[in-house]
Amino acid sequence: MSRALFQELRARQIAFLEARLVSDAAARAWRRHLPEGFAALLATPLGELADAAAIARVLDALAAEESLRRAVRPAAAAAIAALLEAGRGEPRRAKELLPEGARDKLDRILEQPKLVPERLVREVMESDALDAVMRDVLYDTLKEFSEKVNPFFAEWGLPALLKRVAPFGLGGVGKTMGAMRGEFERRLEPEIRRFLQGFSRTAMLRVHDILVARGDAPEFVALRKHVAAWVLEQEIRALLGQLDARSAALVEALGADVAAQLLRDQPARRRLAEATAAFIAAHAREPLGQALQRLGITPVLDFDAVAAATWPVVRSLCASAPVRAFIASLVEEFFDGLPDELEPPA
Repeated sequence: MSRALFQELRARQIAFLEARLVSDAAARAWRRHLPEGFAALLATPLGELADAAAIARVLDALAAEESLRRAVRPAAAAAIAALLEAGRGEPRRAKELLPEGARDKLDRILEQPKLVPERLVREVMESDALDAVMRDVLYDTLKEFSEKVNPFFAEWGLPALLKRVAPFGLGGVGKTMGAMRGEFERRLEPEIRRFLQGFSRTAMLRVHDILVARGDAPEFVALRKHVAAWVLEQEIRALLGQLDARSAALVEALGADVAAQLLRDQPARRRLAEATAAFIAAHAREPLGQALQRLGITPVLDFDAVAAATWPVVRSLCASAPVRAFIASLVEEFFDGLPDELEPPA
């Protein structure tokens, strides 16, 4: 064969591969060979598929500030925005999204002892906000008690006794009693507030002690279940109804910050890389499928769905200029390796 014929064959081979790899026939072949290819992948030793050092470098690359700014943060924010948008339009109740048996598992979790950490309860009880609430509640309680139960001024107390003694009216005594009551209440208010400055904190600590001591009592377990049941009975859109645009933006920003920080945190990345390396080293000679089974994972795929979802990506890659150039380089390399004059076999 002449070199000119080689050039012609090379050009035709490149054109054939470029057209064939994006054709309907290629799509059918992709679907047909997917099960075999996936089975071969599961049969490949883990050590031939995963390089712990390379994975660690990928994590480091993702943690670079440029990657965090241009990829990780926008991706996290977009994912959260999509979830919030879907939730705002979801009319179903939360319990309708739970799979069968999930409610029983949730109840068993809520029955666990020491479910709420004691330190968390104490931190909440010692907060200035709850202290202020307790002061207001106790103040109103003491005021109402003074008004309704104080024997000197309550209707059933001293005024009632005086009316019995002087059935024809108290005259000036009644006015004096009214003046005394006004003065008493004027002096009582600051005394109550001074008393509550310290006592409200003591009361909150007492509430903390009760909650910790009785937190696993049946009535408190029932309370936890009641709150969970109430949440599950609400529509998803109602649960998110109070989240306005500004709040949603803050949630998205917070999610992006957390995702970026998780990748940015060197100790966390190091622990993840070490755990990954240890798993790969321990199972390097095992087939991927067997290694996955150690984690309780048994892949079950709908290959029709996988083919339909992946083929557009594969086709676009095969039609891209870099892949076409790569295919052309392989064909050219093959033909360039042939001798100038190739004789057909005898």
